[in-house]
Amino acid sequence: MALFHALILTCLRKGRKGFTIVEIIVAITVVAILATIVIVSYDGIQQRTRDSQRESDITQLKIAIEKYHAENSEYPDACGNTSGCSASNLSSYLSPYLDSVPVDPSGSSNQYQYVRNGNSYGLRVNFEAKPACKTGVRMNSGWWGSSMPTCG
Repeated sequence: MALFHALILTCLRKGRKGFTIVEIIVAITVVAILATIVIVSYDGIQQRTRDSQRESDITQLKIAIEKYHAENSEYPDACGNTSGCSASNLSSYLSPYLDSVPVDPSGSSNQYQYVRNGNSYGLRVNFEAKPACKTGVRMNSGWWGSSMPTCG
C-alpha cells in the first residue's frame, strides 16, 4: 500500500496526471510476488494444522486403546490378524471410551492404520509436513516396514 501512496505523491509533485507503464508493471509485479508468498505460506500452515490434528487423534486413540486394555487385559482384535487394518475397525471396541474413531482431517482415504499381535499394538499415521510414523506398545519393527520411524 505504501508503494501506491509513494507513486501517487510522485505523480502529483511532478504535475503528471497518470502513471507510466513502467510504474504500473512494477506495482503489479510487487503485488504478484506478495500474493505468491501469502499463498505458499497459507498452504504450509494448513498442512501443519492438519498434522497437529493427526497428532491429537493418535493420542486420543492410544488413550482409548489403553483403557480397553485395562478393562479386557488385551488389545482390541479389530483386524483378526497381524497384517493391520484401518483404525476405523476399532469403533465397536472403543465406543465406551471414545465417541467416534477419528478419521484423517484431510478427508482423503489416507486413514490411520492399526495392527495388533498378542500383547502389542501399533498405529500408523501419515503426515503431510513430516514423514509418516508408527506408535504403540511393544511394536514389531516389521510393521509397515523396519525403516518407518517411531512417532516422537
